Amino acid sequence: MTVEALIPVTPPLVKSRLRTKRKAAVELVLEDGTSLAGHMFVGPDERVLECLNDARPFLPFLQSDGTMLIVAKLKIAACRPLED
Repeated sequence: MTVEALIPVTPPLVKSRLRTKRKAAVELVLEDGTSLAGHMFVGPDERVLECLNDARPFLPFLQSDGTMLIVAKLKIAACRPLED
C-alpha cells in the first residue's frame, strides 16, 4: 500500500451551488400578528420583494438576537424595511 492511498480525498467544490447573498434588514409580520425583526438573505442585485415572490416556499431569516429561523412565506402578512 502506498502513502498516497491513505490520504483522504475531498470532493471538488461545486461552485454552481454557491450563491452570494447580502443581508437585508426587515420586520416581518406573520398572519397571527407575530412581529420578527432581523435580516432576510437576498441576492446581490435582488430586491426583498423579488425574494418574497420567488418560487421557494420558505426563506431563512436571521433574528436580531442571532436566532436563525426558516419562515414559511405563506405565513408572512407584511414586510417592512428597517435601517441597518
